[in-house]
Amino acid sequence: MTMSSFLLLILFLANLSISSFAQKIENCPDLDVLENQAEMTEEELNKLILCFCKQTSKEKVTISCLYGSNIDHLMKATDAVKNASLITSQISIQHMEFGETGLPEFSKLAPSLESLEIRECLEQTLRNLTIHSCNVLEIPKSINSLENLETLTFSSNKLESLKVEQFKNKKQLGYLDVSGNFITKIENDAFAPLTSLETLVIGEHNFINDSVVTEIGKLKALKTLDLSRADGVFEPPMKLFEDIPQIETLKLSGCSIAALEPGQFAVLKKLKELDLRVNLIENITAYSFDGLENLKRLSIAGNFISKLEPDVFFGLSSLEELDIGWNEIKDIDPEVFKPLIEKLTTLSLRNNPLTVLPSTGLTNIEKLSLSECRFTDINSINLSNYSKLNELDISKCNITKIEEDSFSAQKSTLKKLQLQKNKLKSLPNLVKNLPSIELLDVSSNPFICDAEIAHFVFGVEDRVKQEEENPTNFKILNANETLCDRPYTLRNEQVLQVETEKLQPYDEKSDTTTQPPTTTTQLIETTSTEFKIPDIFVGSKTNDTLFKEEPRRDVYDLSKADDAKGVFNQKGTYAVEITIGAIAIVSIIVVVAIILFMKNKNGKISADSSSTKKSPEKLEDGMVEIELDSNPSNRR
Repeated sequence: MTMSSFLLLILFLANLSISSFAQKIENCPDLDVLENQAEMTEEELNKLILCFCKQTSKEKVTISCLYGSNIDHLMKATDAVKNASLITSQISIQHMEFGETGLPEFSKLAPSLESLEIRECLEQTLRNLTIHSCNVLEIPKSINSLENLETLTFSSNKLESLKVEQFKNKKQLGYLDVSGNFITKIENDAFAPLTSLETLVIGEHNFINDSVVTEIGKLKALKTLDLSRADGVFEPPMKLFEDIPQIETLKLSGCSIAALEPGQFAVLKKLKELDLRVNLIENITAYSFDGLENLKRLSIAGNFISKLEPDVFFGLSSLEELDIGWNEIKDIDPEVFKPLIEKLTTLSLRNNPLTVLPSTGLTNIEKLSLSECRFTDINSINLSNYSKLNELDISKCNITKIEEDSFSAQKSTLKKLQLQKNKLKSLPNLVKNLPSIELLDVSSNPFICDAEIAHFVFGVEDRVKQEEENPTNFKILNANETLCDRPYTLRNEQVLQVETEKLQPYDEKSDTTTQPPTTTTQLIETTSTEFKIPDIFVGSKTNDTLFKEEPRRDVYDLSKADDAKGVFNQKGTYAVEITIGAIAIVSIIVVVAIILFMKNKNGKISADSSSTKKSPEKLEDGMVEIELDSNPSNRR
């Protein structure tokens, strides 16, 4: 056999082996087969997509998307491969229109993808490009020709510097995110082509030195600068502020700023949002924010501030939202908030060691957060100035009692009230007293389910009946966690599901029996009353603002620590049984040790009656052994 004949035989066998495992992939035809097909039905033509599947091995498929194809075609092709129990190993794309969504998430479309080829489409159509957490050492040269990019994200990679050629022809770029890298240098005029850049995110591990500051200062269209968690920021960069006085949003959270001095932000006349959360700030000098007459949102939460100077907020005449939570503030001078009286509508004092609600004089407050403070009670006098209050959060405090008229000043305005995780044993008829209430959370409190709490239950039932006639979306949040703690016969029962005849006057002296044994049961869901089902809201109506918690910073966000779980809802333990068992075991060990010692003593004395020196020695050893056996640490 000649060499040419041998090669032909190998090629024939290879083709034969491929054809032996090749199968038709429904809804994603093989282009070679399609070309040889004489006719197609109208139904087949309507289903035809411009991405084609070719099986290259027993399990692997290559998808080719041609001119005119789109993301929908690619998704249908990858779904067809999955439905055929095969895997997509290669994808080749030419002239595809990606639209506003940018490149798809190929890791989800084809988790086993080995090769990806994209040609003749990026330069003309690609608007948004994201390469996140891919260990990229520098921005690829292939991106240099993408002239129509509007957003570019290279976050959480391993970039050490930014170079001039990487941003050429990027006149349309409006958003750049290079956070989470190790940038220590930006070449001279690297940002010069970015004449349309409005948002720059360059914090999180990047080092803000002179070269970085100089290049950022050349971005004359910049409106939002995010330096959150950047290294090297020990004070507000005033030199940079002088170069970019036009910015409207400045984020400096998670840096190492220790103090604020007068006039440090004065040049930023157009600033609307300032984020200084989670720094090392202990002192804010009076007039530190002077000049920020357009500032609407300010957050200095998560610092070490213990005192607010009387003129600390001087100049903030337009401020609408203020967050000073997670500090060390024990009391507040009534004059502190005087510059904010007219415009401030949202105030957060959460997680401060405040024992009494201070007199702020802020009569226009609509949202007030006092969560995780040290209040023991709340009454109408404390809240008398807040007649416009819509939302009130006093959860996770030490409140033991709510008076009947506590919210009398908010009777017609209060829509959301959070009282969860306090020490409340009873409640007044909150629903009746607050006719405008829409969301109420009283979960995780040690309630006594008696005749007194029945008024609250009846009030909820009356509102539910009203909802059937005139719906207003009234809800009791976390109803499954609103449980009875006493009497023992009703412990862990849902307050709103206890039969009314069981809500009797409570006698603490007679309620001394241990909790009866319980078995695991399923909670009964009712479909007629909406309030008995817990409601969970996750981001449906939230905004990414300064006041959003940062889950990446555990030192600031302690919301995951459920400190109330198990405090008011404890089940029976085995402490008594374990103690009795331990005592019994110890007693047996001691008795056995004594018996063995006595036997050992008698035997040695009878065997060695003539030896008078060894007996005391053995006796001493025996006592030592008994002492060790009876030692509590050894018993464990």
